[in-house]
Amino acid sequence: MAANFRKSGSTDYQMSRMVSAIAWIACIAGIILILFDLGNLSDRNIYLMTGIGCFAAGIFIFLIGKAFVIARKKEDQENGRS
Repeated sequence: MAANFRKSGSTDYQMSRMVSAIAWIACIAGIILILFDLGNLSDRNIYLMTGIGCFAAGIFIFLIGKAFVIARKKEDQENGRS
């Protein structure tokens, strides 16, 4: 029974902050890569393509992290923990 008990408040907050930090790092890295060689707008520009990918991944990471936190809070409410 003790294995099923979890402290969701602090771990959810820590997970949300960590995922948000990773997402911000990915977005900032993507913006830096995009601005590194912006003059050459073509599909052969590796910095531009990688930057767009990092920026899109950062947004995706942020949204998935928030969705996990919301799902865990909803699960806790349904189980009567909170």
